[in-house]
Amino acid sequence: MSAARAGFIGLGKMGRPMALNIMKAGFPLVVANRSQAVVADVASQGATAAKSPAEVATHAELVCLCLPMPSHVEEVVLGPNGVIEGIQPGAIVVDFSTIGPSTCRHVAEKLAEKGAHYIDAPVSGGTTGAAAATLTVMVGGAQSDFDRALPLLQSVGKKIVHAGPVGAGAVVKLMNQLLVAINLAGAAEAMVVGTKAGVDPTLLYETIASATGNSFQMARNFPDLILKGNFAPMFSVNLLHKDVNLGVEVGREQHVRTLLSDLVLGVFAEARDAGHGEEDIAAVIRPLEALAGVEVRAH
Repeated sequence: MSAARAGFIGLGKMGRPMALNIMKAGFPLVVANRSQAVVADVASQGATAAKSPAEVATHAELVCLCLPMPSHVEEVVLGPNGVIEGIQPGAIVVDFSTIGPSTCRHVAEKLAEKGAHYIDAPVSGGTTGAAAATLTVMVGGAQSDFDRALPLLQSVGKKIVHAGPVGAGAVVKLMNQLLVAINLAGAAEAMVVGTKAGVDPTLLYETIASATGNSFQMARNFPDLILKGNFAPMFSVNLLHKDVNLGVEVGREQHVRTLLSDLVLGVFAEARDAGHGEEDIAAVIRPLEALAGVEVRAH
């Protein structure tokens, strides 16, 4: 059986490698993006270039999105020249964006009026996982839509989880992001305090890395980023701030206290407002370094 025709809108740091892996798996692919240079690049590797989201949807049975903000998803799907203007009855929008469950449900309802389907499928694993096709994909949607989209999902991810109805994938991803932010902010605070107290930052990191305080966020952010003063963005402060804000909104909707998440939202807002919003999330340490008068760097 030939692979379904796929589309991809949003060829950024995550979207571009995901789109290439979808093509490598044998899916004919049509692509669109706000910046045309990356469209030309992906087209040169075998995709078909489209001028608008509507044109992508006209040619695809599985329309993939990978966009930064909920407002971008609504604009690309529901706005002028949006996916909804070209979507075919029975087609599925596969939304890899990290957005709130309420936006997922709103978009799904609008697409249903056109006879089309929607699954939220946010991913975790960063740009490295996107390139290696080893992402974790958290899916919300009908079982039949999940089953149809599964071969495409398997072309970008290693662990594919069907979390429940539309919006459930978004909830799982946002809870992951709350923990990313809380763990990272805690690690940053501990490392600044220890450095200020006179301990060598590299020794401090290496000792904690072999002790019970270790975490994925310690390993991701300290040896190659903070200790080297490298804050080039792989995943930005602005994007994690957005994710934490959405996660806190879920807590409010469910009437659950989110004390730690509220605090960490302020920590990331502090980094954003200090001018580090477009830097990597590792830069969340920088305002505290400035306040403490120390830098957590390898000597």
